[in-house]
Amino acid sequence: MHWNVEQILWALLLAAHLVLLIVLMGRDRASRFPWFTAAITLSAVRLLADHLLHGKLTTVAFYWQSYSAMVVQALLDLFVLAEVARRIFSSGKAGLILKARGWIGWTLIMVAVTTAAVWAWGPWPTWVALKAEPKQLPLLLVVLTGMKGVLAVSLLTAQAGLLVLIFGKKFGFGWRSHAQQIMLGLSTNALGFLAVQGISDIIKHTVRLTSREQYERIVHLFTNLENARTALWFLVLVWWIVWLWRDETGELAPVMETMGVPVLPGIMAAEAEIPEDEEDRSGFSE
Repeated sequence: MHWNVEQILWALLLAAHLVLLIVLMGRDRASRFPWFTAAITLSAVRLLADHLLHGKLTTVAFYWQSYSAMVVQALLDLFVLAEVARRIFSSGKAGLILKARGWIGWTLIMVAVTTAAVWAWGPWPTWVALKAEPKQLPLLLVVLTGMKGVLAVSLLTAQAGLLVLIFGKKFGFGWRSHAQQIMLGLSTNALGFLAVQGISDIIKHTVRLTSREQYERIVHLFTNLENARTALWFLVLVWWIVWLWRDETGELAPVMETMGVPVLPGIMAAEAEIPEDEEDRSGFSE
């Protein structure tokens, strides 16, 4: 049986998902990052469903299945961002915590930047075009929501990754921490998606097809871009497998095990108490 590049990448991607889920459950990371675990599970299910149902369903039914799952995935990814950000900025591990004013301020800034970017990115269909086929309007709205939702979440993830990179260590979560590594992988995958999406849109708006040969070259280029994005996602999954298998620096369990003290799965170091000091202007308090 001859496998092409897309099939090989699909098989590697599915295997990486399954191994990562084994690591999350076997190393008791799932209890610490339940939304992240749920998002990886849904990603694996989508991978299988799109592969197994492609060509088995009508085009309309396949679009309903695929884009509905895309919308749910985007929502789950938002919960993952909140989960990781809360663990970093609200744990008080380094005696520093982000107060409500800081959460609201940074959230409003990120949402404003994301909304402006999504609106400017385009293209947006007109309402007349959407109502051209009333029977397909619900499906068209789901497709539009899924595509713009993924774009919005990718932009939010890139911004959140930058904030974690800048402030994570200050809050006690260096780059070796699991939360930092999860956010690093999420933001890397988001940047890859945005790069491929941007390049594809530029090509669509600048290239004028004049021959069948030129059309085939453009299709081949789009395929290579998508394969590159898939390969990047596979590398991110492998990165998570390696780092989530390892214990965080300073975790209590490995230290106690070396002393011969039995440790139950999931045991973690106690969080530091948060001093009751005044908030500073940025919303941080020490």
